[in-house]
Amino acid sequence: MSADVLALLETSGLPTEDLRAGRPTFLAASLNGELLGCVGYESSRDVVLLRSLAIQPMSQGRGLGRQLVVELEQHAKAAGGRTVFLLTTTAAPFFEQLGYERVARDAAPGFIAASTQFSGLCPGSAQLMMRRL
Repeated sequence: MSADVLALLETSGLPTEDLRAGRPTFLAASLNGELLGCVGYESSRDVVLLRSLAIQPMSQGRGLGRQLVVELEQHAKAAGGRTVFLLTTTAAPFFEQLGYERVARDAAPGFIAASTQFSGLCPGSAQLMMRRL
């Protein structure tokens, strides 16, 4: 993972403690070598965990977050993903506009429930959301 991605996640207040092992895949958007935004995901067979969508403040409000989520979904689907899950404390309205639905945390499949993001990094108050691809 690049230092720029890690720095953007940290300044955005997103968890990074478990990212140094390189497990999630990150997609990034940049212009002239400047990182504008990124989104990460992990997957297990057909279940995908979207994590760490972050956009530089100067690039927010221009549709970049939406574009990165669409690109992530395309990558996930091409790799066999059927359902994308995410946890959020602040962005539920944004993801609802993209077709994600709020679901009960106890409905999380095993891969999601066992993730460090679900089991410890995100607070218990974080909303679990999902979208079928």
